[in-house]
Amino acid sequence: MAISLQPFFEWSGNTWLSLEIRDSTWQFAILEMVHLAGLAILLGALVVIDLRLFGFGMRNMRPSQLAQELRRWMRIGMVTVLGSGVLLFFGEPMKLYGNPSFQVKMMLLFFALLLQVTLFRRVRSDSVPSGSAMSTIIGTVTLVLWFGVGLAGRAIGFL
Repeated sequence: MAISLQPFFEWSGNTWLSLEIRDSTWQFAILEMVHLAGLAILLGALVVIDLRLFGFGMRNMRPSQLAQELRRWMRIGMVTVLGSGVLLFFGEPMKLYGNPSFQVKMMLLFFALLLQVTLFRRVRSDSVPSGSAMSTIIGTVTLVLWFGVGLAGRAIGFL
């Protein structure tokens, strides 16, 4: 028996927050800009770290040092993306219900977050040497998942 999320999406669409965002001329657009800025910060930090994992650039730093240096920026990007994403969801929950791009985005987001709290921690712990097969896999999967989240999010408006 499948569990339907429609009642949750309908409830979300009737909250004061949802009504406030939908009734505003600028709130949704500003939230989208904040969301994209957070994604740019997060992806910028991840790309620099992943390039180092691939063995390119910043050769004077170990990947763990670089990850430690960029950890603050990754957190800022992550908090911004997740916080603004929740608010964006409340701006149009019924549009998102059943939207295949939203479903793909949420699936990719789940796996990207799971990767961040599991495998990516190995990068910070210095147990993954730069240029190794493991570092290449971690870097590739990280980039594919996070860029996939961004692309699926962009596709939401077209469906």
